[in-house]
Amino acid sequence: MKVFDTVNNVELEADTKKLVGIMVDGRQVDVYLKEKKSDEDGYMSWDVEHWSAIDKKRFIRCYSLEGRVLSESTGHNIYDLYNEFKPEDALKVELS
Repeated sequence: MKVFDTVNNVELEADTKKLVGIMVDGRQVDVYLKEKKSDEDGYMSWDVEHWSAIDKKRFIRCYSLEGRVLSESTGHNIYDLYNEFKPEDALKVELS
């Protein structure tokens, strides 16, 4: 998939595994969703997921809705990450 690197101002090709490696190396991956998502309880809605790594096996996801960063976040281990991190389904993916 095409990924735009906002720091270096270049476009690169990366799959999910490569993006995870980029996160582990210290970059944030911003996944712009095709449509707004909501949690199971309808408590929160978001249209952008901001993924970053704490270390090689722990990751955090923060959320934005219509340009506002929300105060909620979720933690994921490496196994959960592959169930939740779906950049291939995104409208666009950026590195920041």
